[in-house]
Amino acid sequence: MDGHEAFLQAAGGQASRVVELLEGRAAQPTPFEHAIVELTRLATEAPARLTPSDVEPLRALKGEAATDYVLVLGAFHFINRIADLLEVPSEGLPAGLRRVEFVRRLFVRVAARLFGSMDLANRRFDSSYDTVRGDVDTLLDAADCRADRATLDVFARRPQGLEVLRHALEERQVRSGLSAQLLARVHAGVEAALPTAPDDAFGFHPRPSNPVDAFVFVGTRYAQRTTADMVNALRAESMSDLEIMDLAIAVADANQWARMYRLLGLDPALYYLPVDVHAGESGIDEAEAAGVATG
Repeated sequence: MDGHEAFLQAAGGQASRVVELLEGRAAQPTPFEHAIVELTRLATEAPARLTPSDVEPLRALKGEAATDYVLVLGAFHFINRIADLLEVPSEGLPAGLRRVEFVRRLFVRVAARLFGSMDLANRRFDSSYDTVRGDVDTLLDAADCRADRATLDVFARRPQGLEVLRHALEERQVRSGLSAQLLARVHAGVEAALPTAPDDAFGFHPRPSNPVDAFVFVGTRYAQRTTADMVNALRAESMSDLEIMDLAIAVADANQWARMYRLLGLDPALYYLPVDVHAGESGIDEAEAAGVATG
């Protein structure tokens, strides 16, 4: 996307190099480039198969900072889904103008200069692990969460990772207008829809007939295929625009968490609500998808 390309240029990177790396034709990729590309590819094509061992090549090169790369990877899976599910335009130019390469490149150059005029430096995270851990424990206690909290110690030297979980928990428990039953249904749906192979992420598959379940399925497999008709179907189910936004955030949060907990060895129940919370509500049912339009 043009915005990503412009931001990358402003930060000193080269979009053409990224394309070459992803297409396997880059000249002399560095060990770091190889490690980050492979991790990014696996997190997109087969996230259900991720394990902590997938971070080891990066950890061997970057040490504890490998955790930061996992957080950035998860953040992009969150942000991109928010944009796609809520139909935020992914390009700065209309489609007609983007076809003119000179105009597109001019736009990227101007946008890169604009980004370059901003302070893009990373901010220092000043909160201690104990402080953030206390906030997270308070939220977990309020939810009567019985997950293995000892797994959070992976963030002992990287408390900013724990801050990501804190924000997700606050969204789930404080800010979201969705019921716990519906949130649990979303969490189960994301896990069921997570790709296990490239065809899952790029192919065409039956979608659940229920509008909420279809939104979760498409938002997990290929959020860029979300359509206005899918959003209107949610409205037809009496969901307000605010509730639809909360649903999109829940799908994005769960997709971020699905990758984080697998790569960092966290207990998934630290964020996911237990299955018995949504007893009585229909979840994602493979049989329900039979005979439904593919997506």
